[in-house]
Amino acid sequence: MLQEEHLQHFLDSVPQQVIKPSESPVERNSPPIYLSPLDRSIDRHPLTVAPETPIAQVLAIMNPMRVSCQLCSEKQKVLPGPTKRSCVIVVEDDRPIGIFTERDIVKLTTVAACAIGLTIADVMTRSLITLKQSESQDIFTAMFTLRQHQIRHLPVVDENSRLIGIITREAIHEALQPVNLVTNLRCAADVMTQEVICAPKTASAIDLAKLMVKHQVSYIVIIEEQIQHPQRAAATENYQIPIGIVTERDIVQFHALELNFSQISIAETMSAPLFCISPADSLFRAHQSMQRYGVRRLVVVGIQGELLGVVSQTSLPQVFNQSEMYGTIELLQQAVDDRATQLQKTNEILQQEILERQRAQEALRQAHDDLKQQVEERTAQLLESNELLRRDIIKRQRVEEVLRTKQSCLKNQAQQLEETVRKLQQTQSQLVHTEKMSSLGQMIAGIAHEINNPVNFIYGNLSHTSHYIKELIQLLELYQQHYPEPVSEIREAAADMEIDFLVEDLSKILSSMQVGTDRIRQIVLSMRNFSRSDQSNIKFVDIHEGIDSTLLILQHRLKAQGAHPGIQIIKEYGDLPPVECCAGQINQVFMNILGNGIDALDETIQNSQLAKGNGENLLLTLPAITIRTQVVDDFVAIRISDNGGGIPDEIRRQLFDPFFTTKPVGKGTGLGLSISYHLVVEKHGGRLECVSEVGLGTEFAIEIPIARSQLAVDS
Repeated sequence: MLQEEHLQHFLDSVPQQVIKPSESPVERNSPPIYLSPLDRSIDRHPLTVAPETPIAQVLAIMNPMRVSCQLCSEKQKVLPGPTKRSCVIVVEDDRPIGIFTERDIVKLTTVAACAIGLTIADVMTRSLITLKQSESQDIFTAMFTLRQHQIRHLPVVDENSRLIGIITREAIHEALQPVNLVTNLRCAADVMTQEVICAPKTASAIDLAKLMVKHQVSYIVIIEEQIQHPQRAAATENYQIPIGIVTERDIVQFHALELNFSQISIAETMSAPLFCISPADSLFRAHQSMQRYGVRRLVVVGIQGELLGVVSQTSLPQVFNQSEMYGTIELLQQAVDDRATQLQKTNEILQQEILERQRAQEALRQAHDDLKQQVEERTAQLLESNELLRRDIIKRQRVEEVLRTKQSCLKNQAQQLEETVRKLQQTQSQLVHTEKMSSLGQMIAGIAHEINNPVNFIYGNLSHTSHYIKELIQLLELYQQHYPEPVSEIREAAADMEIDFLVEDLSKILSSMQVGTDRIRQIVLSMRNFSRSDQSNIKFVDIHEGIDSTLLILQHRLKAQGAHPGIQIIKEYGDLPPVECCAGQINQVFMNILGNGIDALDETIQNSQLAKGNGENLLLTLPAITIRTQVVDDFVAIRISDNGGGIPDEIRRQLFDPFFTTKPVGKGTGLGLSISYHLVVEKHGGRLECVSEVGLGTEFAIEIPIARSQLAVDS
């Protein structure tokens, strides 16, 4: 630690010159046009000094900042140099011979007297480990070298051992960037350092420096006195609450400020507040937090804020171990296979349960019929008994009381049986609907794929066919020009085939085939967009594309058929950005709402035609469905309205209840709007509302967050 009597000597010994990184021999190496990950991680402008450079000058170069001395009457100023660096490479004849890091500064701090009079050659680390740049070296070689030798700085040299640059763990981390697959599967608890060196806030800076040297660490976590868990009064376990952190760089800055280490208050100079994460947070979130706050370490705390460990940037590159990534991929593949097997077994169990429930339903129906027959027989007996009991009033009163009791019991039993049957029917409908929806997307995607192959074959050959026919027609015209008088047999054949009509009609046939294949390709594309095999994944999609695909699938219900007029689709699309959502689930919502709108318009048309047949004069409007889209704050709003007969309030309040339907038996399950509400509100954190007035139509308003980070409920 710098003593106060050496303060003025330290400031006076700093020469009025600064060695800049641009003076390094690295400047002679121009960067290549294409940079590999290893090249991107090389700092080609490291801080270099000569062996005879004084330590005081090196400290000033590593910490280019204005400092003031309380013992001096005026402020001393170190000339501005390069930005703050964590190490200095000592070079001689453009070749590295040693290195001086922040850890070496911390070691100098713990000695009895400051070695200001020494040069950098006296205190540098001479056993320098370097990496020779060649085609056989890659970024993983540099990563393994850093780990093998437990170092944080790796100089890179060329074939002549001349310095090219330096690689640090932070640079490797920035060059690689987190692998989303691995970092999202791994959590902070997997890589955090649990053995954390701590110190109370009453410790001095010299104590912290000694702890760093003793334990070979680059930071000390400052904690408050241990407190006992409030819910474990009888336990003897105590907890450490982190309140700050002091790093090697802080010790170096204390050097630059020439402070008295024994008098520095750690509580005032430590880095606080801390940036903390929980042990269950993913490594990708830890990486984002480090980038957002500009720190190299995050403290891992428990539920009560107790210290559990530390995650640093040096911990994160461990997830890039190739063998570990391959192992993770194998585990994922095994998990997928296990899940597929489990789903197959579950499907078999569900099929068995459906059969068993069908048998139980049949048994309950038979029991109900038997019970009904017993009730009828018992009623006949009661009527006969009633005729007999008229003769005896006293006996009749007693028998009537018994009969009322028995009737009440039978009625309760019948109600219980009916409720049981209703619940079984609901459960069966829900299971069937779930099974249908799980296989609907796969079926549509498979049909679209099978249709797409022959259609593409036909579509690809149409252009060749058209070209060949044109050439044959040109050849035929040349024959007609050069042989205007063919033999009689050719003239008769040409007359029978009607060559002129054939040539004219052939081009029309090809044009019709072209239009037909284009139409089929468009339908197949819409089916594939609607089914979306990746419907369980969240990604940015075009909402308008999903609406158009749904409308194309429902096109057969929108066309006019006989006396049934067609349904007009009015699109009022706004300028929507891509929306981060489950495309398959949102398309299912569009299908349910548009299908209900078409059903409502069909019912209105039938009622209008029936009223017209009865001689009533009604002013009919063209049935139409209007689709409006717009951006509302951070949400995308989709409004689907029809000009049907509307919905009464007592029905509208029950629309989103499971198994509620007003359709006849066999035409509706009562699950469509309930599932749509679940997908929009619970899965995507959006809103789904229905506004309707009898005689004026119905409107469904859907609002979905644009970005996943805005979801109210994580799906």
